[in-house]
Amino acid sequence: MPAFLHDPMIVWTARAFLALLFAVAAVGKLTAREEFYGVVRNFRLLPDGLSRLVAAVLPVVELLVAVALLVDPVAQAAALAAAALLAVFGVAIAINVIRGRTWIDCGCFRNGMKQRISWLMVLRNLVLTLLALGTAVMIPQAPEAGVLHIGTGLLAAAVLMLLYFSASIIDGLFSRQHSTHMVKGR
Repeated sequence: MPAFLHDPMIVWTARAFLALLFAVAAVGKLTAREEFYGVVRNFRLLPDGLSRLVAAVLPVVELLVAVALLVDPVAQAAALAAAALLAVFGVAIAINVIRGRTWIDCGCFRNGMKQRISWLMVLRNLVLTLLALGTAVMIPQAPEAGVLHIGTGLLAAAVLMLLYFSASIIDGLFSRQHSTHMVKGR
């Protein structure tokens, strides 16, 4: 692994970005519980009762992972949990893409914009899974972080999250526009 990846600021940037990603996703799902239940049910991977349970528990688990990523003693385990969740989400999306059900919403963020699933979204989840796994590997190898490392990492993560969220919104707008043209074209 390249030496710069052991820099505490890089490790904190990755940890904080993943924490923000999971926190934003969790809060969105917690504020739109019934809508998120519909999203989970729409993936058609679980029986209805289990879909309701997953829709209720998943946002809480995501929020716990987000917080744990920022707590040194449990950050490595949280990064592994994040990787596992991201991998499961990617597999669920891939199954539905294979089924041809690309019109369904991924359920990633409840920001009022539907994000249609696609192979690009599967790739995105793969990259995020690898980031979480890499973070889990980097955490124990990085020297202890100082206040400057942590502060800079948090700021860098916030900027990355804004860019990531902006890309998600643009994708949602594109999906909405594409869907509108598809309906008008019929």
